[in-house]
Amino acid sequence: MISRVAEHCFWMSRYLERAENAARLLEVNQTLLLDFAVPVEQQWRPVLIISGIHDRPEDMDGEAVQNFMTWEVDDNPSSIASSIAAARENARNIREVISAESWERMNFYYLWMESPGARALYHTDRTGFYNRIRRINQLIAGINEGTMSHGEAWDFYRLGHYLERASQIARILDVKYHILLPTLEHVGTPVDNAHWVAILTSCSGYEPYTKERFDSDPGVAVPDFLIFDSLFPRSVRFCLNRCRAAAYAISGRQPGRPGNAVEHALEDLSSWLNLTKIDDFIQAGLHEALTSIIDRIHGIGDAIHRTYFDQRSNMIPEEWAAAGAAADPGAVPQSTA
Repeated sequence: MISRVAEHCFWMSRYLERAENAARLLEVNQTLLLDFAVPVEQQWRPVLIISGIHDRPEDMDGEAVQNFMTWEVDDNPSSIASSIAAARENARNIREVISAESWERMNFYYLWMESPGARALYHTDRTGFYNRIRRINQLIAGINEGTMSHGEAWDFYRLGHYLERASQIARILDVKYHILLPTLEHVGTPVDNAHWVAILTSCSGYEPYTKERFDSDPGVAVPDFLIFDSLFPRSVRFCLNRCRAAAYAISGRQPGRPGNAVEHALEDLSSWLNLTKIDDFIQAGLHEALTSIIDRIHGIGDAIHRTYFDQRSNMIPEEWAAAGAAADPGAVPQSTA
């Protein structure tokens, strides 16, 4: 497969997943405010940090953060509007790979976000707006699964999809846990429970969690569920296992026998999680453990770029100079985080 096509598949799925995760976070945060008076620093600042934004003004209120994370295109490549536009641009470049049905829905998704109707829904029914973002993204994911040929293009699509999801789940848990962790006098109170519910809901894990661990201590059980559960499709472990399967499908090598930097990095991180328990993370420091996971996922993204997309890494210096070291003008990736 041409590396340009593979890169577009990879980033199309990452941006779609990024848009959905942003909508989930914003919706949950807004709903939490209806029940509890939470300071802005604890309620909205984490949304920016999860998205990798650390330099916004301290006095941004909830409305300003929601607007910035939903509509800002020029200054925020992680906003919902930016992510949808980037996903659509990647899809446009590989229309021969995705189905006509997928492209039509992607284009509709983008045009709807640009329409007055989307703005009107945002202002009149904020929850309805975020729900629609989630539903449209899930519809596109279903269309792609049912209409794309499950060959190399599909494997790169899966690789981007699950890598982005693993990164976002780890970020959500890290920032929420680190900043919103209640003081000891709040443990077991409605405020404490609301924080854990918000974390689970942000990850779409509230229902499966309550069905399995309803009588557990949420301070331990929630991180354990979101990091280590092997069946929940948004846990870090589950997502990395899917990334691992996609990477081996791309190379054609037998799982467990890594042959390139991507497979080695995925094997190392997966093995570490398989040999670790949540008690070990908490004892060593959950924040530090999650930061390590995020950094290592970022490293996997870098390895993917070097191994599959950066043709310069496979060139001798003379070839590199002849190519002008020019970036692909059709690609629109913003970050590998």
